[in-house]
Amino acid sequence: MYIFAKLLPGLIFLTLTGTTDWKLKKDESGVEIYTRSIEGSAFQEFKGVTTIENTTLTLILEVILNVESYLDLYPDCIEAKVLLEKGKYSDIRYFDLKAPWPVKNRDVIYESTTTVSDDGRYAKVLLRPVGDYIEEKKESVRMYNCSGFWELQEDADNNTRVTYQFHSDPGGEIPGWLANTTVVSNPYKTLQKLKKRFESGESN
Repeated sequence: MYIFAKLLPGLIFLTLTGTTDWKLKKDESGVEIYTRSIEGSAFQEFKGVTTIENTTLTLILEVILNVESYLDLYPDCIEAKVLLEKGKYSDIRYFDLKAPWPVKNRDVIYESTTTVSDDGRYAKVLLRPVGDYIEEKKESVRMYNCSGFWELQEDADNNTRVTYQFHSDPGGEIPGWLANTTVVSNPYKTLQKLKKRFESGESN
């Protein structure tokens, strides 16, 4: 989730009803990052949007669901692994996220569930927290209250619009202003790296 607002890139879908309008915070190299405030939370939600040209939804989805790609895609991710494989499009995943000194690292466990439309041109990856799935580590603070999704929409010309949206609470004694310092930069880096994978042919 971004170390504090990424993850991941959830994990309960927000039941909070009060939100502000999205505000565009960064628009660069084909990637747009928006943020908004959530009532009752000191931590902002982000939404990142980009279009990857001449690339099918299927190819992008393979990268998003592959935990081996996460150490590269997510700037603060230092460990990523699948704890339980429930099916092709459903599993439980663990992530360990590096925090700047003197803040303790954060870790998060979420269930990833993917749905794909019948025509294969729309997909959504929902991220739901299951923080109690394994015991907490002494060296990390467990993130329990996070939620988010990836949404992919492929057009008739095989260009795929990618939306990455997430909100999380890092837990512990982290002030909102500190967590919010990465809510724009980290998702921007993630989408930029995802985009460059296909533009450079790294995914092939």
